[in-house]
Amino acid sequence: MFYDIHCHLTSDCFASTIIELNNKLKKNKIVAFSNGINYEDNLKNLELNNKFSNIKPCLGMFPLESFDKRVLNQFKNKRIVGVGEVGLDFSSNIDESQVSNLKKIARVCEELNLPMIVHSRSAEKRVVELIKNFKTNVILHYFCGKKGLIKQALEQDNVFFSISASSVYDEHVKGLIKEVPISKLLCETDSPCLWKYCINTPLNVVRAYETISEIKNLELKNVEKLIEKNVKKVFRL
Repeated sequence: MFYDIHCHLTSDCFASTIIELNNKLKKNKIVAFSNGINYEDNLKNLELNNKFSNIKPCLGMFPLESFDKRVLNQFKNKRIVGVGEVGLDFSSNIDESQVSNLKKIARVCEELNLPMIVHSRSAEKRVVELIKNFKTNVILHYFCGKKGLIKQALEQDNVFFSISASSVYDEHVKGLIKEVPISKLLCETDSPCLWKYCINTPLNVVRAYETISEIKNLELKNVEKLIEKNVKKVFRL
């Protein structure tokens, strides 16, 4: 099986195509983890899972969203495989309230033994500092930090990196694959984003596997098995 551990299938652009897309995912042996960004979006992700067993829900609270205590209660839902999308986004300004919110989320994840898919736009250094104290699995989604920060994060047994399908043309992501051992890699698309050619879908996650295969000099089938092993180690399946 191939796993897209970070996509957003509640996006309006999938509203009319989700049934067809899910059928294609099944045909191509792809499991998609659809991530939420707020309370209402989380409910939509749970609804998707009710309809399509091949789409697994991750519930989250995007850092630019207002903090909502109801979301923390949603994390108790036994059907979710992880918590995402959460993290820090300092692209507009450094907002310390996001740090406080992420710590609150981490404490709940630790109590429930749930992995966290962490966004770190313009806040990579701060995220790496924070996750040193987190006692649950952390997946750094589309991490844009430099080599020094990558190495710091790799010192922690509970930290993993998610490789996007854009690795086929993104030199930074290719460099990330070179730096990180395959035992620490997962794959994603961030659908419908992170694809310069058209609207992204989880079908493109195979591109990430293929890039890892090429860079690590491993057979694609072997990469598929190794990533699946990582997914089952990290997520609640």
